[in-house]
Amino acid sequence: SSPQPPPQGQSVPGVAAFDVQEERLCFDPHGEPIPLQLHKGAVVLSVCVPEAPAVAGYEAIATEEVVDLARISLLDPRKFFRAIHRSDEGRLTLEKDRFYILATKERVCVPVHLSAEMVPFSHHVGELRAHYAGFFDPGFGYGRAGEIKGTVGVLEVRPHETVNIYHGQPICMMEFFRNASIPRRPYGFSGSSYQGQTGPKLAKYFSSPA
Repeated sequence: SSPQPPPQGQSVPGVAAFDVQEERLCFDPHGEPIPLQLHKGAVVLSVCVPEAPAVAGYEAIATEEVVDLARISLLDPRKFFRAIHRSDEGRLTLEKDRFYILATKERVCVPVHLSAEMVPFSHHVGELRAHYAGFFDPGFGYGRAGEIKGTVGVLEVRPHETVNIYHGQPICMMEFFRNASIPRRPYGFSGSSYQGQTGPKLAKYFSSPA
């Protein structure tokens, strides 16, 4: 079983000492923990390319529309993105210099005594250059006491050449860090927008795609 974190607000002893393999950090869609694939101490994550008609991701389109950051969930996503789907052969084609929103295959879980950062294997994965969501707060895909069994991570990808990617292809890593203390309000308890997402999701300024 996973180590139990100390009560909220208390310091975590031995902040520098941390064994990622002792934690349940990745889950499948059914809420079952899955073995961690590690590379240099970081958890390897893969891309989700589901079978059609499920949406595999979104491609940004050229537009002169303005994103009003004061309008939450009101912008029409069709003016900014188009949905993309996997081919009959199982591949997803990403065009050179286009911008894509994709999702991880794994459901990521960040317990409240940890924080995480999504990083690339290198700045180039083949011909892909990825700009990730960055830091993941304590409680992402976890809740307050582990009631959430993981949430997919969102990938922002811009390929330098036209490439094909496939379901389960490794695409990035996630580094986990022990917190100095437990947050009183974990992610998801202060107006967070991405807790519980199950696939590629656009920013909070856009309404849900039809």
